Amino acid sequence: MKNKYAADLLIFDLDGTLVDTRRDLANAVNHALHQLGKNEVEVDTVTGYVGDGVRKLLERALGDAAKTELETALRHFRSFYYEHIADFSQPYPGVGEVLEHFAHKRKAILTNKPQEFTEALLQRLDMHRHFAMAIGGQPHLKLKPDPEAIFTILHHFDLSASRALIIGDGENDILVGKAAKIVTGAAAYGFRPVEKLRALQPDFVIETPAELMDLII
Repeated sequence: MKNKYAADLLIFDLDGTLVDTRRDLANAVNHALHQLGKNEVEVDTVTGYVGDGVRKLLERALGDAAKTELETALRHFRSFYYEHIADFSQPYPGVGEVLEHFAHKRKAILTNKPQEFTEALLQRLDMHRHFAMAIGGQPHLKLKPDPEAIFTILHHFDLSASRALIIGDGENDILVGKAAKIVTGAAAYGFRPVEKLRALQPDFVIETPAELMDLII
C-alpha cells in the first residue's frame, strides 16, 4: 500500500511533467541549428538536453561551437519557439482531470523554462487558469535545483514546507524539493530515465499523472 501525502500546495514542473513539449522544442533547436548551417539533431537527443534552461539546451546542441555561436542560436531559437510553442505540445493524458480534481488546492508551476515561454505555453493550452503562480527562468532568479524559488512560493502562500509537495520528471525537481525540505514526487513518464530519478530517492514515483489523485489527500 502506497503512502498518502497531505499537502495544501502542489508545485508542478512543466515540460515532461504536465506537457509533452518534445517535438516543439526539437523543432526550435533544429531551426536555430539550420540557421547556423549545422546538422539537425533527433528529438530524443534534444529531449536529453532539456531541464537546465534554454541557454544550456542550446549549448548542448551546439557542442564545441557553443561559445562563438550561442547568442545567435538563442535569438533564432527564441523567435521561432515563441511562434511555434504549441504546434504539437499537449498535456499528458490525465493531466486535465488531475488539475480539475485538485481545483480546491493551491497550485504553482516551477520550471527552468524561460518565464515568457512558460506563460505563453500555459496560455495557449488554456492551462494558466489552474495555477495561482507560474515561475519560470528569470534573469535574477536562480534556476532549479536552487531552492530560492520554492521559498518564494511558500512565502507567497504563507505556508510551511511541511504542507507543500513538488512533482517533476527531472533530477532538478527532486533535488530542489529535497533542498527546500518538501515532499518530492518523480514523474516516471517524462523526459528523464526513471532509474536516474529513483537514485535520488524521491518520496514517491508515479507512472501516470492520474496516480496523484490517490496519493494526495
